[in-house]
Parts: sequence; C-alpha cells; structure tokens
Amino acid sequence: MKDKISGKEFAWYLSGATIAIFGVILMVFGIIGHHMNASASNNFIKVAESKLIEAIKVPFDFRIWGIMVFLLGILIVIIALAFNAKKTDREVEKQLRRQQRQAALKDNTIEVKSAVEIIEEPAPVKEVPVTETK
Repeated sequence: MKDKISGKEFAWYLSGATIAIFGVILMVFGIIGHHMNASASNNFIKVAESKLIEAIKVPFDFRIWGIMVFLLGILIVIIALAFNAKKTDREVEKQLRRQQRQAALKDNTIEVKSAVEIIEEPAPVKEVPVTETK
C-alpha cells in the first residue's frame, strides 16, 4: 500500500477543498445578507449580489452560487479519490503478480504460463499394461 500521497494528488485534494470552502463562505454570506437588519442601500451583501446579477445576467443570489461552487469542489475531490484509488489498486495487483512470478521462478515444479496465471506442471502419468482376455 501507498503511505505517502503524491504532489499531484495533494494538489487536487487541496484545490477541491478550497473550492468547497469558498462555496460554504458564499452560502454563509448569502444567509447573513438575507437576514441582515439594514436598509437595502446599507446592506453591502445585497448590494454585491445585485452587482453580480447585473454583471453576469444570471438571477442567482450568493446562497445558490455557494451551493453550486460547493458541489463543484466536492465533485473534484470525489473524482480525485476515485482516480487515485484505482491507481493504487493497479499498483497493488502489479506487485502481487510480480511476487507470484518470482516465486514461480524459484520453485522448479511450477511453470509460468503467462504474466497473470501460474499453473502447476501436471504430474507424469503412469501407463498400465493392457492384457487381452479371451
């Protein structure tokens, strides 16, 4: 098994987690802005939301954007986990096959038929003389 994670793997986990945390922050600001007791002109969160809606022409507030960004970050982490788990499984299988081949080469009674399969040589068959009966 692998004890240390590679730099690429760590970078994917870190970027996914950072994006997910940014999504949570957006959701929190959206909730705070919605419940803030201030006039519309003094509520800086609502002003920022309206500027964002005007700029990108999509009528989503910070809560909806936060949910989408959070899900994107989680999706990145899940894909990285699945990819690296499959990669680790392949490495473990490769080591196991190599150990089997090495063990087969040490033992003379076993013949390596392919890279994946190890089959024991069949025992020699004794011939029984056939007698004719009348």
